[in-house]
Amino acid sequence: MSRFPSLKRILQRRSLKFKLFVLLILISIIPISLVSYSSEYFMFRSSTEYSASISTQYVEFISKELSDYLQNLNESFDSVFISAGFRDFLDTRPDQLSEQADEMIRFRPLVRNSLQFHPEVLGVLYVDRLGKVYFDSYQKQLDPAYSFETDKLYRDFFSVNKPMLTAPHPLPYILYNNTDVFSYIRPILNTDTGRTEALFIMEIHEEKIKSMLSSNPKDTAGQVILYREQDGTAVSEAPVPSDWLRDFRQARLSTPDGSKQLLFASNGKEYQAIYTELPDSDWNIVWAAPLSSINQGVRQTYQLTLLIAAISLVTALIVAFPVMSGILRPLYRLKKGMQSLGRGVYVPVPMKHNHDEIGFLIQSYNQTLDKLQYMEREVYQANMREKERELLQLQAQINPHFLFNTLETIESYAVRNNGEAVGDMVQSVSRMMRYTIRNDGGWAALREEIAYIRNFLTIHYYRNGKDVHARFEIAPELLDVPVVKLSIQPFIENAIKYGWSPNMSTEQFQLVVSVQAQASTLTVSIRDTGTGISADVLEKLRQLIAAKGESKDPYFRKHTGILNTYRRLILVYGDRLRFHVESSPERGTVFSFQIPCPAHKQEPA
Repeated sequence: MSRFPSLKRILQRRSLKFKLFVLLILISIIPISLVSYSSEYFMFRSSTEYSASISTQYVEFISKELSDYLQNLNESFDSVFISAGFRDFLDTRPDQLSEQADEMIRFRPLVRNSLQFHPEVLGVLYVDRLGKVYFDSYQKQLDPAYSFETDKLYRDFFSVNKPMLTAPHPLPYILYNNTDVFSYIRPILNTDTGRTEALFIMEIHEEKIKSMLSSNPKDTAGQVILYREQDGTAVSEAPVPSDWLRDFRQARLSTPDGSKQLLFASNGKEYQAIYTELPDSDWNIVWAAPLSSINQGVRQTYQLTLLIAAISLVTALIVAFPVMSGILRPLYRLKKGMQSLGRGVYVPVPMKHNHDEIGFLIQSYNQTLDKLQYMEREVYQANMREKERELLQLQAQINPHFLFNTLETIESYAVRNNGEAVGDMVQSVSRMMRYTIRNDGGWAALREEIAYIRNFLTIHYYRNGKDVHARFEIAPELLDVPVVKLSIQPFIENAIKYGWSPNMSTEQFQLVVSVQAQASTLTVSIRDTGTGISADVLEKLRQLIAAKGESKDPYFRKHTGILNTYRRLILVYGDRLRFHVESSPERGTVFSFQIPCPAHKQEPA
């Protein structure tokens, strides 16, 4: 009973036009739909049952015809099996070639006589476990060099203990042959052991069996298939698609035992299949046809019902909507404006009158929009000021130890009266400090960031007395692209501090800065061939990336360089930033990040 109050509440929330439309639907389309469904159901059942009855008779007819043919073919060679020459040939050893030839001469006329009555049989083959081989045909010749002992197909035939029809296959033991055949195998058993000692194989042209599987002329859309369940082999006049066969096999597995018909879908179409067993074999005769050809009358009735329903629907629409639209149009404008507001878009509702209740609602809504826009601007400006403050604070956190160590290095060179080194370091420090403290909103051209890195490397050279080989792979047209200041240098400093050793040669430690532009993104990569990052530190860095720079790990209280840089990139680019780090012991480290390729300076995200 609780469903009816719920339905009532749903209808109460709907518009008047909708309620009128629903009422018209209830008194017009629903009765039509019920009649259509019941008619379609009964017509469908009638059509499929009639089709199944006719098709069952047809597949049983083909099954009997094919079974009779194989039985007749088998019996036509009975005279060979009861002849004394053939019986003696069975017991002759492989090395008694003269005796074999004499016995072949005795039973060969019987074989050839049977072949004359069956021109569809390409030939007959005899093989036994002793290694004797006999082949007779009016059409083909045996390849004397062919070894049946190495042919798995013919070796497997010796496990057969009753007549069997194989799937189509080529004849590799025939000279100049490109014909596929069905092999009808007649095993020759040892009466004492029950073991198959020899095989008498009748090679039937593939087209003969296929011609017996011709489709029902009364239903040209149907297809008759010779199907074997154990390996999924399917033979028909027309090719059988593999996906259709797969869907048919799955439907058979889910069909109750004893059922001889099933319905299934394949490639968006529904099919009806009727099947029966081929007597004394593991084959089935299957007839299959799409339901579209079976239920054409049902489909036409369904289309007529749809046409009537469409006419009723159009009538309901004409009655319900144009009549009410003039009255409710202002309310729908108000509804559309509220939907836009839900998406964050402020769209005032135009007012053509303001003297009734609807006009009062629209006027109140427009006034509310003005207040919301004012409040949003205030909140946005406050957030922007907060982000800019944090961004500038992070950018101002220059490591004082680097500056102090540089000044001590300058003093040591001054004491040694090395004016050239002192001059280079003072100039480098001067450029670096000027670059760091200038009022540019935290942005600089990429060439300026690279110049800052080169000055840093110059000071490093004088401090350590050994140069670090750095290579910059940057296209000239990218040097004017604006980037966040000090967004690359901290990774250079980190690579030298933790991955480089003065004992390394320039070949051992390579430092590469790569900048590439693809579409609207800029990819910056800093690679080194140093000692790499330990596994625990690498895990901390990845947790920092996953947490969008919000990490409370004590490690980053002492190691602020990467954290500082990552936080600044997050503040500027937000979710547009893609950051990645990889490191292997003794193989080096790669820091890379992907940012939008700006044509101008970005505002903090």
